[in-house]
Amino acid sequence: MARRFYTCIIVPDASQRLHKLKISEKALFAAAVVGILSFFVAVALGFSYVHMAFKASDYDQLQAENTNLRVKTKDLQVSTSKLSAKLNELQTLSEKITKVIEDDPVFKGSRKLNGKPEGGSRVDLTTEQLIASGNLSTGVDLMRDRAKGLEGQYNLLNQLVDQRRTLDAITPNKWPIRGHVGSPFGSRTDPFEGGAEMHMGLDIEAPIGSQVTAPATGIVKVAQRESEYGNLIVIDHGNGLTTRFAHLRGFAIGVGQTVTKGQLIGWVGMTGRTTGPHLHYEVRQDDKPINPRTYLRGD
Repeated sequence: MARRFYTCIIVPDASQRLHKLKISEKALFAAAVVGILSFFVAVALGFSYVHMAFKASDYDQLQAENTNLRVKTKDLQVSTSKLSAKLNELQTLSEKITKVIEDDPVFKGSRKLNGKPEGGSRVDLTTEQLIASGNLSTGVDLMRDRAKGLEGQYNLLNQLVDQRRTLDAITPNKWPIRGHVGSPFGSRTDPFEGGAEMHMGLDIEAPIGSQVTAPATGIVKVAQRESEYGNLIVIDHGNGLTTRFAHLRGFAIGVGQTVTKGQLIGWVGMTGRTTGPHLHYEVRQDDKPINPRTYLRGD
């Protein structure tokens, strides 16, 4: 069978000679196949390029987000570190305040004032949570819980401070008058008849007319003449605690009046059973005399 050819005529210019290009049928078919394949390859490469371009864009976005996340993580670490340091400072301060309260003589004597120490945790923590609480790296949530705990502790300390102020106000720890203690609390020789007797308070020597002040806040229950006591004042401080002031020259307050710590209540005199001017001062718990020095601050 004879081979078939196709002839292409090329006319470069009207004034020039024509050029003829003879192409076989097989060569033309091969060229067509190559062209078609090249087209599909080009299309495939185009889709691949577009896909890679989208991937590159996503990668750049992920890189930017990753960089931003690293910056935020670093900032969070710095903030967490600062928060941890601040919490440690607050913890130390809280412990110092607690130590001051524990060492306060008023709180040490709370049992004498019929105080009832109570406390406890309101949160049911597991052992794992307690172990994790010792490691601040466990997360911000842990520090948030710790901050809430400190807030609760400070609220409790505020309550204790308020309680301490209240206790201090009604505790007879202030001297009603300053002077030499001529006769202490306890057994002594009767200055009038001799022999042993129980002295139920302190005899504080002072000139006639010296001011006598309330050693604690309370309500005046007695302000009158009482035989051997002479002019006598009795102040009720609550919780069964009372104080007595005898041999006074006169009264600066009246029955039923509320007096505050340090307020003037009377003046030193020589009324009643006494050998000289002084203040007879008693402290009683549930109407039983106790040594006033139990509460007084120093001499």
